[in-house]
Amino acid sequence: MLTDLDERRSGMVAKRARLVWRAGCGSLLTISLVGLLVSDGGTSGRPLERPNSLNVAWSFRTSGRALDVSDLPAAVSDRMMAIPQGRTVSVVDTRDGRFLSTATSSADRFTPIGFSGGVMLAMEQHFGQGGKTVLNAYDPTTGRKLWHKTASPTPRKGGEDAWLGQAPFLLDPGPAIELADGRLAGVAPRTGAVTWSKRKPALAPCEQSDPGDLGLPPSPFNVATMSNYIVVLKGCPGRTAELEVVDAKDGDSVWKRDLGRSRDSVKLSAVRGVIGVSLDNDLRLFAESGERILRRKAERESGLWPVGEARGVVYLSESRDGAQSGSGSFGSYTLHAVRADTGRTMWTRSQGPMAINGVTSEVIVGDVNVAGAYGGDLRWSPGDARLQGPGASSLMDLAGRRSALVPWPVAGTFVGMSGDLLIVRSEEKNGTRYTALRPSHRAVDAERPAALDGVERQEWPDACGLVSAELLSELGRNYVKLPVSSSRKVLGTKLPRPSVCRFATESGSDDDIFSITVRWVAPDAKAAETYATSVIPWGCAPPLGGCVTAEIAKPRRGVYLYTYRTGLEQLPVAHATVVSGRYVFGISTGNNEARTQRLIRRVATHLAEQVDPGPHA
Repeated sequence: MLTDLDERRSGMVAKRARLVWRAGCGSLLTISLVGLLVSDGGTSGRPLERPNSLNVAWSFRTSGRALDVSDLPAAVSDRMMAIPQGRTVSVVDTRDGRFLSTATSSADRFTPIGFSGGVMLAMEQHFGQGGKTVLNAYDPTTGRKLWHKTASPTPRKGGEDAWLGQAPFLLDPGPAIELADGRLAGVAPRTGAVTWSKRKPALAPCEQSDPGDLGLPPSPFNVATMSNYIVVLKGCPGRTAELEVVDAKDGDSVWKRDLGRSRDSVKLSAVRGVIGVSLDNDLRLFAESGERILRRKAERESGLWPVGEARGVVYLSESRDGAQSGSGSFGSYTLHAVRADTGRTMWTRSQGPMAINGVTSEVIVGDVNVAGAYGGDLRWSPGDARLQGPGASSLMDLAGRRSALVPWPVAGTFVGMSGDLLIVRSEEKNGTRYTALRPSHRAVDAERPAALDGVERQEWPDACGLVSAELLSELGRNYVKLPVSSSRKVLGTKLPRPSVCRFATESGSDDDIFSITVRWVAPDAKAAETYATSVIPWGCAPPLGGCVTAEIAKPRRGVYLYTYRTGLEQLPVAHATVVSGRYVFGISTGNNEARTQRLIRRVATHLAEQVDPGPHA
């Protein structure tokens, strides 16, 4: 049943996706390291003031680098996280970062799906001749396997309920699955027994929007899930659409709505307590009870959908296509806050190119859009020393008051949200670290910007002043300093001096050019070391076509020399990251010749010796 939505859900298991139509409310997570951020604000017992900092709640380290063993993201809920490690999945309590259990498998691919009814669900895939797909349920506190179901594309003889093989729907009472005969079925989470089943109505597939499309025709069913309900939208462009809400405990229909005919598009989304249906960009918002909250028309080039609900207010994100922005992304976003009881708009805020990733009980978390932060499962190109700064999140309180971008203490991938925590994943020399960050508020002033983690602007040194005339003379070839004026702004904060400087020879040869970047000025030396080591491209690089090593060398404390593989020919390019006290510097070149390697090593050693370079050193 509901094949085309299930395929999308299964695809999201293999690769982390953004919040989109037809998806339920995804959890957002970010990682951080204990002790990296110090805040004088908290949230216990009182409403959070405008959030402008991210405190480390906990950090959890796994053996093995995530991208060396798997390109799968962690599966998260409001209380737990399942971390894939090849043929092992580790379960962590996200409230305190405590390790709970490990589940193991001998399958070729072992994928955590998520949590439902108090159990952890994972899918095994056996490839080759006689391959099969198996859905397993585990006790997350012990790792003990509770039950399994092997996929069967056709109903089995004897009337046994056979699982079709699509990813299950994750609900609080327990998972729901599609059976091989087309029924939707509820499953007892501890035993795997089918507790109810519901046959779908016989509807013809939708027509292909592109006559030349040779793929399967779209399904007339769109499905989203809420905590205790399955939401089914039946309809195709050109047909009458019907919305039905099904109780996840017994499969009974709770309510239905006839929504009329659509012309071009039929879309469904659901977040906590709210259902959004869009027919030809005409958004209708419903409460769980079936009461309509509002009906609003979006412009043709726009999209409008709910992204979260908190304290009786629904937050709608509106995307608008447009020309390329200065940040390099297309389009823009607007956030609307709407009262759930009256449908009245309380406020509207422009988000620019930053999409909304999620809504917690106190904070609205924006997307990551910062040079130097690697996104998705890529980690090599964004680690280029010419890029700056850690990842950062846009934070806003529920009244729409927004702070400057708030940096993470580590480089890495934004995994998602678990409850009120952001989770980030970063890789280290011998493992992968998941860090939970808690939004909070601390007092800052104009000279200690939140976007710079409270470090004063004056404490950012002049990149051109980091290399003395004596060192340039030692390097030979008549080098001149070329400050990069555009580098005076970091995370939206204007600096008094350039943080990037290029050094070129008077001969003008591209082979002689190198650049120095003040990548980050951390609050303390420990934070600098943690950030620096998380930007090193440890291990393999699957996005570059296989296990291409970074050839990392550490000639002395705080100095990391390595190469990148760039271009179609994957030519190595010499780079370095240097930690000097609480300063993190990057050095980049355009080739990997022996002469260039010697230059990088000499400059990196020079920078490492400047424990406190000061503004003009």
